[in-house]
Amino acid sequence: MKAKSLVILAGAVLILGAFIWFFERNQMTTEEARTHEARIFGGLEKEAIVALDITNSYGTFSFHRRDGEWRIAAPVETDADQTAVDAVLRTLIELDSDRTLGADEVDPKAYGLDNPEATVTLGMTGGRTHTLNVGNTTALGSSRAVSTSSESVILTSGSFFAGIDKALDDWRSREVTDVSLGRLAAITIRTGNGMIEAINLDDVWLLRSPVNDRADRDHLQNLVSGLNGLRVEDFVDSGTDLGAMGLINPKTTVLLVQTDGSPGLTLEFGSTREHGGATQVACRRNGTDVFWVNERAVNALGKAPVLWRDPTVLAFDTWDVTALGLNEGSATVRLRKESGLWRLEDGAEALGEEVQKRLGALAGLKVVDFDLMLIGTPELGRAMLALESNATPLTVTFFESFEDGGNVLVAVSGRDTVMSVAPDDVHSIVGDLQSLRPVEPQETPGPADQTETP
Repeated sequence: MKAKSLVILAGAVLILGAFIWFFERNQMTTEEARTHEARIFGGLEKEAIVALDITNSYGTFSFHRRDGEWRIAAPVETDADQTAVDAVLRTLIELDSDRTLGADEVDPKAYGLDNPEATVTLGMTGGRTHTLNVGNTTALGSSRAVSTSSESVILTSGSFFAGIDKALDDWRSREVTDVSLGRLAAITIRTGNGMIEAINLDDVWLLRSPVNDRADRDHLQNLVSGLNGLRVEDFVDSGTDLGAMGLINPKTTVLLVQTDGSPGLTLEFGSTREHGGATQVACRRNGTDVFWVNERAVNALGKAPVLWRDPTVLAFDTWDVTALGLNEGSATVRLRKESGLWRLEDGAEALGEEVQKRLGALAGLKVVDFDLMLIGTPELGRAMLALESNATPLTVTFFESFEDGGNVLVAVSGRDTVMSVAPDDVHSIVGDLQSLRPVEPQETPGPADQTETP
């Protein structure tokens, strides 16, 4: 065979392969085609369904999808249980026809389709709808008669019916809230003890009430996690006496404001009750939804104000420090980080491990007491930091205690409170500054320097 013919043949093979890859790879297999034909709703895609109406033995329920999430539109407006709705849609889409009986074979009335036990209507993105009428079970009870029109009766597995024959509470979401601390702009908590107010300023949480100070981010995160962990244990009808539930004058009110400008979330907590061997708390959300919830996170809301304050004296990352100054009495050390190495003022390389140890001790320094007073006790030492992420240097100043052996007073630039810390922690930061400089090696005497013994 000539080379030209081989080239033409190879090109034909490539073209055929490309045709198969581009055009036949998305074609259904024989088995897939059979499955597709057997399904009552053919090739419906769950993503194309934007509305769902169900009439069953408990009433009529309407659902609408908004921003990818399902909500109940009637008989109440509230969040839907996403898992329950998705399960129903998946079941309906995959519902198979075991047998189809034409109008000339059976009377739909004989299967209860003139007065169906349930009706399901699917609303599609283009405005088209698909309706399924659900009739009686068959004599053996394992199958049900359904219809999508008045002209035929379809027999299918009856197991799907339990998924659509649910009461309102089974369709409602039992999730009280789903928020992220990073997406909150402010948190306000009102209790009988007063008000806690924290705001998010450039991802730094600050207290604005009852004191101006840095907030304990970990405590706020635990609070948000606890609120996300609340679950509705029992829904309450609109006619219930709110006063009896302690919701006219709630014990605790939480307001969560999000950074995206969406409406804030308000949670009011009232009385408690023992139910089913567990403690439940009355809760009202956004002034409308009323229910009993598990008590998770509720106890944390009544914590003393001091517990909302950041217990860390100075919050910073050690890797962010570019320069460090340490003073203890008359001893002073100045260090600067260059190409990952710490150097002293004279250019000598400092002991990097010792520098990091002191930075770690400073970053982990914990408050013993807040809101103390400086009454002129002498300064013990000082730490000054320059950060890559902050143009303003930070200063931590330590002062002698009021009494011998007592805790050391500490003031931090940018933090409007005088605190106290353990004295040993202070020494690990500003004490023994000479240990930052490497020990000069001792010179070994040469042969000429040695004295001969007579």
